[in-house]
Amino acid sequence: MGERFCYRCGISEREGGPLINGLCQICYLRENPVLLIGDEVNTELCQNCGSYKKNGIWVDPKSYDLEELIFEVAENALLESLESSFSDLIREYQIVSPERLDEIQEVPVGTAFVSIEPVSYHIEHFPAIVVYEVRVKARTHRLQMKLHDERKRVTVYVRQTVCPRCQKFLGGYFEAILQVRAEGRPLSREERKEIEKLVEGKVDEIMRKDRMGFIQDTIEKEEGLDFYMGSTSAARKLAQAIRERFGGKISEAYELVGMDRQTSREIYRTSVSIRIPKFRKGDIVRDDRGVVYEVRKVDGKGLELLNLSTGKSEHRDWKTLKRHGVEDIEHELREAMVTSIGRDDVQLMDMQSYETFEIEKPEMELSEGKVYKIVEVNGRRYILGEKKGE
Repeated sequence: MGERFCYRCGISEREGGPLINGLCQICYLRENPVLLIGDEVNTELCQNCGSYKKNGIWVDPKSYDLEELIFEVAENALLESLESSFSDLIREYQIVSPERLDEIQEVPVGTAFVSIEPVSYHIEHFPAIVVYEVRVKARTHRLQMKLHDERKRVTVYVRQTVCPRCQKFLGGYFEAILQVRAEGRPLSREERKEIEKLVEGKVDEIMRKDRMGFIQDTIEKEEGLDFYMGSTSAARKLAQAIRERFGGKISEAYELVGMDRQTSREIYRTSVSIRIPKFRKGDIVRDDRGVVYEVRKVDGKGLELLNLSTGKSEHRDWKTLKRHGVEDIEHELREAMVTSIGRDDVQLMDMQSYETFEIEKPEMELSEGKVYKIVEVNGRRYILGEKKGE
């Protein structure tokens, strides 16, 4: 067989190395570039919340520092553009540092190693501009004596826009109303503060996965709180979080508010209602056996009760309370000083009327001369505990 020559430049195979598809080594690399990315890449970030599109979905940034944010958005856009910017001869690629790429000498066929490095930028105003040097080392044929080693400068333009979520938020959009109420009474000031704090923390967690989980508005009403939510799912999750903390019942109602012009589907707004129990810490209650308690704690599991006859704590879960409930009872709160402690009885003096009286000695530890909170129910007196600050 006679000597073969490159059909592109005419060099012999002996001088130009093994021919690949009729091309010498140099012409093969020249005629089969692996890096096909364009000179420019355009992307956007939301001027209101800093989010940007990642694989077609709006995501929140890792950093809200403006310079770091611009580089995060620009680099993401460049990497996404690289996804479709290799020749068909490349089956897989890997991003490495420029230093690592310098060291690479051997590459499997069909593989590319890529480094990206910003070489200049202008981010004082928008559109922000970041220029990257993209370098690729690759092997596309087993007969290659040299790797593809290509460099290209790509300019990324980062422009400002308003993301769909912020468009809706700024337009006053809400999809659901979360109504927080208490059974048979208005919410207390302490409960309102605790619920608002709980909701604020939970919304931050929800919005990491549900970008529409924002609170459009909070309305304080005489009977409770209304939260206007960007998504029904977020309203339901908040209702669950409130029930886990306070207990209660969740219900939903739906209101027809319009018609989607594009799909001709009816649009409903959801009201998610969480009604927490009527009981609060400090309430005096009686169960169906006539035992009197002080409510020490209310949470999603049930009630922590102090038996005022024995001084012992008892827990009742909500399922048990549904079958054998407790109810508020009329009572009078007073303060009294322990004047003497006997074997079976305790003598106290009412701090307002100075009347002295005796009660059965409770199991709690008492000290003479100290003032205690007293509750009177149907003529019977119970010691609640020591008055703090005395």
